[in-house]
Amino acid sequence: MTNPYWALAAGCVPDAMPWDIPRIAQAAGFETSGMWIDPETTWDSGALGKTRSALAETGISLVDVEALWLAGGDTATDSHRLSVDAGVELGARNVLVVSVHEDYNASVAQFRDICDRAGDADIRINLEFGEFTNIRTLGAARDFIAAVDHPKAGILVDLMHLNRAGDSLPDLDTGEFSYVQACDFFQSSASMSGQDYIEAAVDSRCCLGEGEARRTDIEAVCRSGLDVSLEIRSKNLRNTFPDPYDRARQIFERCSREAFT
Repeated sequence: MTNPYWALAAGCVPDAMPWDIPRIAQAAGFETSGMWIDPETTWDSGALGKTRSALAETGISLVDVEALWLAGGDTATDSHRLSVDAGVELGARNVLVVSVHEDYNASVAQFRDICDRAGDADIRINLEFGEFTNIRTLGAARDFIAAVDHPKAGILVDLMHLNRAGDSLPDLDTGEFSYVQACDFFQSSASMSGQDYIEAAVDSRCCLGEGEARRTDIEAVCRSGLDVSLEIRSKNLRNTFPDPYDRARQIFERCSREAFT
């Protein structure tokens, strides 16, 4: 059995081009990272080749590609298909999906179609629930995945979103989950909603042990056999360490799995 991933999430370095994320992660000390795929901005026609080269050069493996947004119709969009295909080609273990779809049944069908797109590849399609989505709690995510009823479908737990939902950390060994987004945060976010919560989620996270998250949750995640993506999205870190290489090194040095096991 391979060791679980301890990855630099793509959201930690939003100022980096996709193909630079593996280089940043490797320079910081990571062996794995996430990958941001947005065909509307940085993921241009040459992105796949440049990212493939960066992965070969660094030896970095991908914990996920993100983010696919459920909206509109009941089938996968061209953007969804591009992202899944890229994830498969780059060897990512997971695809991160978020729902802002207004039609529940159509969103279930669209998610299932995305799962079908993965085919026989060793990749899982994971729903991220949270206050900023139309699937806001762990219970709602479980109901959604049950409705999708597809072997590729899973749930991504983000510790900050779990706390905002008022949910307890689930048993991570049930097979519903293939990875977790770990971070620390401040309990003020638990009462936020709308844009305030979105801003907290992208600007106010902090390194493990430096906030007010339940230490027992962090310890349980670190002791689990699941892959962990460090979703340390922090305006403070971005301002203090404007160079993404320096910022990633700070995250690596200040977030140790061993410190919580």
